[in-house]
Amino acid sequence: MLQPTPQLRELFDDVAQPGQVSMFAELRVTENEGRWVVQQTQRLQTTGRGCMDNSARNSQWVGFSHEPAWRVDISAQGLTLTTEDAESGRQLATIHEQLPDGAQVFRGVHDQGLELWLYPTGCIDRSTGDYYHLSATLMRDGQRLRGCGYQGAER
Repeated sequence: MLQPTPQLRELFDDVAQPGQVSMFAELRVTENEGRWVVQQTQRLQTTGRGCMDNSARNSQWVGFSHEPAWRVDISAQGLTLTTEDAESGRQLATIHEQLPDGAQVFRGVHDQGLELWLYPTGCIDRSTGDYYHLSATLMRDGQRLRGCGYQGAER
């Protein structure tokens, strides 16, 4: 049985659409006396494919935005940028840094003008209202693009 925290209940109230009684939740839990205790809410979504969403199964980290549309997947092979322009699919070997405040930065080994910053603060996607446990900033050729992020399935 899941033992939700007051924070999870509040987040559900913030994200849920009127009349909605269920949604997709990706949670980190621990087991305590037969109950699952929520340690962290990674995603809470009213949209998308939920458990059927395999888009991040080969990613360690994901950063994205819908407006403007961009997505960065971080995997063992490096950083992959997906956009609507000619650079889509660009994959780079990366350097990963973890800062004392919990922020992480992924940048190309050869300074290709591309960095993904993930911050340990929650993010509500402006276009869907869905919650993600990380805020993301894509630095692309000097331009700063904001979005959300989450931990992928490849851990």
